[in-house]
Amino acid sequence: MSTNVEIEAKILVTAPEFRKLFNFLGVNPRNAIRQVNYYIDTPTSELRGFGFGLRIRERLGEYTLTLKSPLAEGTLEKNQTLTEDDYLALADSGLFPTGPVHDFLALLGFPIKDLRIVTSLTTYRLETTYQNRHLALDRNEYSRQEDYEVESEQSAISLAAETLKNLCREAKIEYRPNNISKHARALKALAN
Repeated sequence: MSTNVEIEAKILVTAPEFRKLFNFLGVNPRNAIRQVNYYIDTPTSELRGFGFGLRIRERLGEYTLTLKSPLAEGTLEKNQTLTEDDYLALADSGLFPTGPVHDFLALLGFPIKDLRIVTSLTTYRLETTYQNRHLALDRNEYSRQEDYEVESEQSAISLAAETLKNLCREAKIEYRPNNISKHARALKALAN
């Protein structure tokens, strides 16, 4: 299992602004990589109630289980590699995979047997650089909705936000910070 701290700033853009960014950055949207996030919780949203996010991400045939918890700046992520069979056992039979994430949640007293995939979100991601800083351009689909997001991951939230502000200014689009995670947006759409 790996553990890391994720510090990122995000903006939501309109579809025309998204296309404008592709042109501005000189990237081809056909090179985007598909990834699917399967969000996991109990039927009563116990993990969410404690501020945790839990997902399985399928990307290029690989599966990663990630538990996220908020920090003062950023998010602490615990990642565990899964097999497709691990994912299918949860999706089809409600069998949560064993390993460090399972053990951590059990230690905290969460009812592992009640964890289920509650919704999913598909992202078409294109990664590039701008001013020598990493950017991810995401088209997201969930619950018959679509949105467009740009992420900058840096060593400090202020640096990540600065990157996005500069990008918006130079590309001549409105800077609209987004503090609502994909997970939260997918859950909100599901509730509606």
